[in-house]
Amino acid sequence: MIAGFFTRRPLAATINVQKVIMGLGNPGKQYEKTRHNFGFMVVDQLADKKQLSCCSSGKPYVWSETDIASVGVCLCKPLTYMNNSGVAARDILHSYSLTPEDLLVIYDDIDLPLGKVRLRKRGSSGGHRGIQSIIDQLESREFPRLRLGIGPQDEGVAAEDYVLDNFRKAELPIAKNVIDTAIKVAEDFLSCDIEHIMNRYNRQDLTELSKGEAS
Repeated sequence: MIAGFFTRRPLAATINVQKVIMGLGNPGKQYEKTRHNFGFMVVDQLADKKQLSCCSSGKPYVWSETDIASVGVCLCKPLTYMNNSGVAARDILHSYSLTPEDLLVIYDDIDLPLGKVRLRKRGSSGGHRGIQSIIDQLESREFPRLRLGIGPQDEGVAAEDYVLDNFRKAELPIAKNVIDTAIKVAEDFLSCDIEHIMNRYNRQDLTELSKGEAS
């Protein structure tokens, strides 16, 4: 379910990138399976699905380019650590001459229960430091974002410790369903009306889906 950084394969020909899908997380093996790296997990799985290569070459992120539904897209993961994600977002949008509206950010949200996803067109950070960094660096809240629930946090456990802990074994089937659903949202983002995508996915209970699959 959980991959590391993109597998290094020969790079494909240059693609006319029109959209960016950015998953948030922290680089490094010690963070790979943590709840805070939910966004990374989605981008890793999407890259693996498309059999993509990666590149970094001095940039504050790793990235790969591909065509999905005839739309050129860049998949990327910041190397800046979560709290400085905006540095990567600003750099990559500048590199492709894109606007904040062309960026979909995928990230964990402790205020949303595990098994829920929420797509929004724009908004505040909701206290998420990675999102706040992007807002600060882009000087804009006008970028779509997909929140992946990881809550509720364990009683007596500080939020910063909870997000940096791994998913429990019992949570992994739900997390897998969330990742699979997030990939569908990301693919739909490239060619569908965002209101339609919100109506389709924001009400889903992926916990119930997991129970059904387990029976």
